[in-house]
Amino acid sequence: MNRLPKPKRFEQTAKIEKALIVQSYPLFRLVTARIFNTCSKIIMNLSPTEVVDLENIPLKSEVTRGLVPAQIEYVKESVLEINEELSCVGQSLRAVAANLSDIKSNIKPGNWRAFLKSGAINCSERFAVDLVSAYNNWLKASDIEDNLLASLTPRSLALMGSRGVTDKERQRVFEALENGERMTEATVRVLVKGGKKKATSPSKRNESEKVKSLKQKIDLYKKVINNLKDENKKLSKLLSNRAKIDSLV
Repeated sequence: MNRLPKPKRFEQTAKIEKALIVQSYPLFRLVTARIFNTCSKIIMNLSPTEVVDLENIPLKSEVTRGLVPAQIEYVKESVLEINEELSCVGQSLRAVAANLSDIKSNIKPGNWRAFLKSGAINCSERFAVDLVSAYNNWLKASDIEDNLLASLTPRSLALMGSRGVTDKERQRVFEALENGERMTEATVRVLVKGGKKKATSPSKRNESEKVKSLKQKIDLYKKVINNLKDENKKLSKLLSNRAKIDSLV
């Protein structure tokens, strides 16, 4: 049975719905505005037509063969939504890393260790430590695209900031991701540090396989977004409390 295309109003509301993520969470807005100042302004000023231009989404003939126009339109709209969700995951990771780094730099080492073990944030101690390490060593100065960040674990991000790792070596990881290679922590380690094990060659997946793979991941990424939003709320409360304490001193 052919799936019906999404309503046309999707083209008018898609970006507005995504913008609500930024509008609804002040700390998220503050951090992402600081990190993505120019990018954020451009996105918010785009019209719905500019944001959702389905003609600019390329699909190979293998993907569209035998499909009616409504099905092709549905696939393109889904690709757009998937890519936007992946960007949200990357932005959230970067924002959380920035917040954690700020907290670490503003409290004593003993308080930082106690904070990590307190359970105040919805992630493991290792997760937080790796994000801070990645942010301080390379991520805060990097213009890596958010969708690529979403494909890497905090441990992988930290490995990419290890001593002696250069921008050229990090670029190998980005290129492998763009070529569709499955990026494990072991693969990242080989790409940035070298080793006996050779990195697997980029897989030659067509567009249809990529879309299928992304759809399988989208639910997981949405859960990650929700967890990161909750974490941002808690971090915002902690920073707010600290500001109140500072004002009393």
